[in-house]
Amino acid sequence: MSQQPERDPAFSAEDDLLGAQIEELRPALKGYVLSLLPDRDACEDVVQETCLFLWDRRGDFEAGSNFRAWAFKAAWFKVLTHRREMQRRKLVSFSEDVLERISRASQEFSENVDHRLAALNHCVASLPAESQRLLQLRYLDKLSLTAHARNLGVKPNQIQKSLSRIRIALRQCIENRLPSLHE
Repeated sequence: MSQQPERDPAFSAEDDLLGAQIEELRPALKGYVLSLLPDRDACEDVVQETCLFLWDRRGDFEAGSNFRAWAFKAAWFKVLTHRREMQRRKLVSFSEDVLERISRASQEFSENVDHRLAALNHCVASLPAESQRLLQLRYLDKLSLTAHARNLGVKPNQIQKSLSRIRIALRQCIENRLPSLHE
């Protein structure tokens, strides 16, 4: 007979959900913080501090409100704290105004990533099979252009030109599917 470990009564289903939300949002937070801090190590530290803050303050989060906005705001304040520390050490590169502009742009981009990925998937699916195969060889299989050209009996620059045309077609398709992002 196996014995189930007892669940810690201090943790609720809401805690489990919030923990999952933090982990799900972690890559977006990392991208956001990395857009504001040039140092990858500092970025990792700030993201970790932000996740710990979110967990420690989970009781402050109002269910039904925008978790992503709350998390990004917490990351913003952690970035500012890190920046102030860098100022004390005379290591700051951006003014706070520039940092705020970068922050807004990064948040907007992050909010639209899912829409962009959906548009990209749709646009790739609408390409001819040979174009899809070429993209797969280049980006998923990571086959070199020279090797692919050799397999097809063509020159590598022909493959490069084909990929360039495919990228242009994908960019146009995505822009047409997401007109509100360019207004």
